Amino acid sequence: MARATPYADILAFLASVLIVLIYSQSWAAPMTGYGARSADFLRNGYYPAYALAVGLVMIRPGTALQALARSPLLILLLALTAASFLWSISPDVTLRRVMALLFTTLGGVALAARWRWTTLTEIFATAMAVMMVASLFLGALMPDWGRMHEIFPGAWRGLWLEKNALGENMGLAALFMTAAAIMVPARRRLWLICAAVASALVILSTSKTGLVVLILSFASMGFVALVKAGPKRAIVGTWLAVVVLCAALLVVVTRSDLIFELLGKDATLTGRTEIWSGILHQMQQRPWTGFGYGVVWDDASPGGPAAWIAHEAKFSAAHAHSGWLEVYLALGLPGVIVFGAWFIEMWGRSLWAAYARPAGWLLMPMMTAYTLTMLTESITMNWHNLRWVLFVALALKAVIGDQDAPARAVPASRRTRRPRPF
Repeated sequence: MARATPYADILAFLASVLIVLIYSQSWAAPMTGYGARSADFLRNGYYPAYALAVGLVMIRPGTALQALARSPLLILLLALTAASFLWSISPDVTLRRVMALLFTTLGGVALAARWRWTTLTEIFATAMAVMMVASLFLGALMPDWGRMHEIFPGAWRGLWLEKNALGENMGLAALFMTAAAIMVPARRRLWLICAAVASALVILSTSKTGLVVLILSFASMGFVALVKAGPKRAIVGTWLAVVVLCAALLVVVTRSDLIFELLGKDATLTGRTEIWSGILHQMQQRPWTGFGYGVVWDDASPGGPAAWIAHEAKFSAAHAHSGWLEVYLALGLPGVIVFGAWFIEMWGRSLWAAYARPAGWLLMPMMTAYTLTMLTESITMNWHNLRWVLFVALALKAVIGDQDAPARAVPASRRTRRPRPF
């Protein structure tokens, strides 16, 4: 007879889903009628996620501390971020946003410490399903809200202010739902149907970047399927992956215009290269420290870095449009080196999981999507940002694994019946 799920586990599951929903920022645009939003309004909306993360960590504090202890590069990165207060061009802003980043990171720590791989995957998939259904409802029945009008008229945007946000989030949804279908066979049909709907929303968003990232991420999931099918197929899959990567690098180097055409971008990536050039010129002043965490783009001084970057790019940017350059601006070369080392470590764990762990179904496609998106979007070390929560949660879970899994086989005569962890 199946054991009933304890109420505490149900509440913890709902709290975890709510954390994901809050950091997705899917609630902000509908609550303001897709109009102007005040900073105070947005800031107050994240306090419940802070409290829920603290509560989940208190359930398993030992596991949370163990996860952090096994992730020294994350600790070093956060310490460097906090230390940037000392040289920040706006210390009060840096201090406030460092605190926001710490609590956002705590959300990822809490999810990794509390749940097994299978449940963690379904938590993300469940939260994404809520956003998917709401976006589908708005796009189909409330097009004044759910679709764009002045720019890209007719493109679906769902719960967000613009179409690319819908495309990127539904791309993540399709990946999590497909991984959940594989890792939790009891609900495979449900999650496959949801994944199909999420993929359809990516197409309705008309986000070419989101679609390309989704296709390549599913391709990496195909690689996982191949290498898990047996030693011979693993060798063939590895060889094919190396060939495809070498071919892709050759195309990027020799025929980058094909990539731009595929993405529907011009050679400047819609002005991104001018922003990047301005950032690199400004960083010649502070290559080893950066300008401090979270301050560059809100600095309104006429001689500040944002003004000079806008002067070179010929327009004012809201962020660096590159995760790597965003870290460089905030923390200088030390920050890029530390994050780069952690990033490489995460890729190594993802590759190992693809061959030897069930978690490879989730880690490999997620790292593919994160890596590609990070090239042109500032999704790294962002406070109040879902992708940072996802990255931290998966990175720490890859380190500690399922804490309650048996370390070795136990003879049948010595086994005792005990409840299966949620």
